[in-house]
Amino acid sequence: MWDVEPESYPEIARSAEHIVEHVAQQVRPGSIILLHVMYPSREESLQAVEGIIRRLEQDGYRFVTVSQLLGA
Repeated sequence: MWDVEPESYPEIARSAEHIVEHVAQQVRPGSIILLHVMYPSREESLQAVEGIIRRLEQDGYRFVTVSQLLGA
């Protein structure tokens, strides 16, 4: 189950920068981040993906698939 879902908060979801900051503040080791980037109404989420990756890598996180995470 995901534990970080910034789109639930309209004041956060309206800005890619707010989404990146929210994710960076809420994430912890083992977190699953949920974004619905496949919908046209979620353009800000799509724009936030690169920033989220960059920010979390700078903070020492690495990315794995959900299957890898849950299998560990």
